[in-house]
Amino acid sequence: MLRSGELVGRRISARGWLVDLASVGERARIATDGGRPWSENRVRSVIDALSMGEATDAKTRELIRTTETEVVWRRLAQAVTVRRFTARHPDVARDALVLTGESAVDVLGERLVGQSDTVHGYIRVGEMDDLVDDAGLVEHGEGRVAIHAFRSGERSWISGETAPRALVAVDCARSAVSRVHSIGVRALDEMRQAWLTRNT
Repeated sequence: MLRSGELVGRRISARGWLVDLASVGERARIATDGGRPWSENRVRSVIDALSMGEATDAKTRELIRTTETEVVWRRLAQAVTVRRFTARHPDVARDALVLTGESAVDVLGERLVGQSDTVHGYIRVGEMDDLVDDAGLVEHGEGRVAIHAFRSGERSWISGETAPRALVAVDCARSAVSRVHSIGVRALDEMRQAWLTRNT
């Protein structure tokens, strides 16, 4: 799990790892009742369909129709890893990211009381190593810069200021903060219900 990015940690000896406790909690939050994970292409199809409300292929249509929202967000979240960093230059990090989760909650028509002190986003352009250097990032389990990435490393379809609405909702749903979590689940359920009304 550490090698695949499902858990965050670092090797401390030839036979030992130090595992970040927050990543264990996050893995528990996004766990489903089993079954094969959705492919990244399927994840993208579901996110695009729910974000834009458009028709999609038969397999994706069936998944959206038959999978409860509580399972949908977990299946989508399993395709994404989140690494946290402290930043010497947090504004540089923010400018380099396509915002998601609680950093983009306004695209869901929601407002949080107070400003989140953590920036959540997907790298817009360039490589992670460049952002680490430019923003002075140091990996830390409680850092205030949360960089989301698809496990495959693919990011060509995420652009603009904020991630697609359904992806923002999923990234909110994975939050340990109950208010943010409930906003994400509710927004994703509303998108799913609207999609079902239009497409079934």
